[in-house]
Amino acid sequence: MSKSATSLPGARYAWVAMPPQLAAEFDTRVQDPKLRQRMEASLDKALQAKGYRRTEDIRQADIAVAYRVGVRDTEETTVRDTGLASANEAGVQCKAGGCSQIVTKGANGVPAVKLDTKDIVEGGLLVEVLQPDDIRVLWRALYRGSVQAKHRGPVNLDDVAAKTLAELPGASKRTP
Repeated sequence: MSKSATSLPGARYAWVAMPPQLAAEFDTRVQDPKLRQRMEASLDKALQAKGYRRTEDIRQADIAVAYRVGVRDTEETTVRDTGLASANEAGVQCKAGGCSQIVTKGANGVPAVKLDTKDIVEGGLLVEVLQPDDIRVLWRALYRGSVQAKHRGPVNLDDVAAKTLAELPGASKRTP
C-alpha cells in the first residue's frame, strides 16, 4: 500500500498522532514508549536525510507526518525437500479435511510430507504525510517484515525507517 508524490509543499514537518485501529497496533510490544521514541527518532533521521526539518508547532509545518506500527505472531511453514527424487509426487492431494500441496509418497505408498514450521513475529510500519490544514494524505508507504525469527538479531529501526521512506520525494526548497 503506497501513495506516491513527486514533490511535497515544503521542508518543515510536525508529528501528528495516528490512533491505532487494528489489533496488531494495540499489541503491548508496540505500545512501549521506549520503542515508539526509538521509532520516531529513526523516522526523524530518515526525514532529515531527505532535507526535511522538524518543528514542534503544527501551525508552522508545511506537512504533517504520522505513523502507525503493529506486530502479530504468526507461523511460517515450509515443505522440506526429502531428497527422494525418484519417489512418486503429486502437486495437490485433497481429502475430507481439505487439500495439501506437494505430497511425496514413500516406498509403501503412504504420503510423506516433511514440514518445517517456525514461529515469527511479523511487523508493519505505515507512514503518512498529510496536508496539515485538511489532513489530506499526500504520500503514504507501508513496510512489512519479520521482526523476530530464529537466528536473527534485533531489527535495526534506522534501516526500517530508511526503507519505508525510500520513495519519499526530497524536501522542497520553497520554505525559508
